[in-house]
Amino acid sequence: MNFEDDTIVSKVTPEIQCNIGIIRISGSSASKASVKILRKIPLARYASYLPFFDMSGRILDYGIALWFPNPHSFTGEDVLELQGHGNPIIMDLLICNILSIPNIRLAKPGEFSERAFLNEKIDLVQAESIVDLINATSEQAVHAAVKSLQGVFSCHINRLIKKINNFRVMIETSINFSEDEVNVSYEQNIVSNIDKIIDLLENTYNMSTQGVILRKGIKVVICGHPNSGKSSLLNSLLCTNRAIVTDIPGTTRDVIYEHISINGLLFNLVDTAGLRLTNHVIERIGIEFAWKEINLADHILYVIDGSSNYDNQIETYINFIKTLSNNVSITVIFNKSDLQNFSVNTEHLNTKNYMCTSTKIGKGIKELRKHLYNTFKINNFFCNNENIFLARQRHINILLNVLNFLRTSKNNWTQHGNIELLAEDMLFCQNQLNNITGCHTSDQLLSDIFSKFCIGK
Repeated sequence: MNFEDDTIVSKVTPEIQCNIGIIRISGSSASKASVKILRKIPLARYASYLPFFDMSGRILDYGIALWFPNPHSFTGEDVLELQGHGNPIIMDLLICNILSIPNIRLAKPGEFSERAFLNEKIDLVQAESIVDLINATSEQAVHAAVKSLQGVFSCHINRLIKKINNFRVMIETSINFSEDEVNVSYEQNIVSNIDKIIDLLENTYNMSTQGVILRKGIKVVICGHPNSGKSSLLNSLLCTNRAIVTDIPGTTRDVIYEHISINGLLFNLVDTAGLRLTNHVIERIGIEFAWKEINLADHILYVIDGSSNYDNQIETYINFIKTLSNNVSITVIFNKSDLQNFSVNTEHLNTKNYMCTSTKIGKGIKELRKHLYNTFKINNFFCNNENIFLARQRHINILLNVLNFLRTSKNNWTQHGNIELLAEDMLFCQNQLNNITGCHTSDQLLSDIFSKFCIGK
């Protein structure tokens, strides 16, 4: 797609005073902008040190100019980049001069990436990974975003689409060239093909869910009985006094959010109100908030005071396990191990995943941080680091919908043997997966995605 009469310009660097300021122009009039600002068109794909002129023809700045003629540019259009000093006044004067050229306007958020997508320089997954790379909050997230930008995720999706398409072609060929009933061996071949697609889809779905967690961080909710040391545990993991700690049960009534990085892996810590029956209105609201966070957790640190009577705490824990709405993993923390009357009783907890800590003297905190990292390093993320890519919730939703649809389609085939319906099912799955990479995507979805990009991207 070309935008022959529509050229865009924008600052690429932030709206602050800094050492370097970059302006990007993309479109058919980029060459006119080059002549007006630089008095020439620089040598293609070479860095040229040139004066930048203002509207009066005076030299305004000196900097690097980069010229990328179409189609060999990020957007697929003529692109000019000006790299000068990052004084906002200088940059605004240069942009005013550029905007004085007919058919050049300010770019909308994400419009450069949108043009790259529309001109088939990148697919939609790669476009989204640009934002993920900018917003990555850990080293692993950076590497995973680069994998998506390089097209690793897209390759998985395209492989699925190709497999479904080949299967659909085989099915439709049988419809067009044979009116005989489908024999047993042919039926088994169809089921085998569906199973192979389901296996491949499950693998992609599992890697994608890992990528979503990696992009957002791993949500670890700290909960348990009041006054068991939950807020103290948060403070110890953060190595700072973030939460108020007192001997009064029920001190924490709101939800406290903090982040820590353990060996480059981001953990979103959530401290919550103590779980108990209470008539205090504010504390009850805090407990309701706690349950909302618990039901969204990737991992739970359930804190028990190992120095006090276990009866109430054990009863609370057992009820807690029964009430959980998901299969989230749990680590039980026996806290206050520095006290003489400390003991560990796991008889009624039905778990071997527990640790002992003392938030007062810092005992076990280092081991807990290592435990959290190893739990997700081994189980979720780094079994095969080369295949980890970032994914978004919309990708997960599509993959899960297609997976469930395929399972239903397989059942319908085995029960009814309707070959025409099966072909329609495969076409539906193929079109749904195309929405991930953007082959069949609504204008509204594109608008929603690119509007969340930064100006200049």
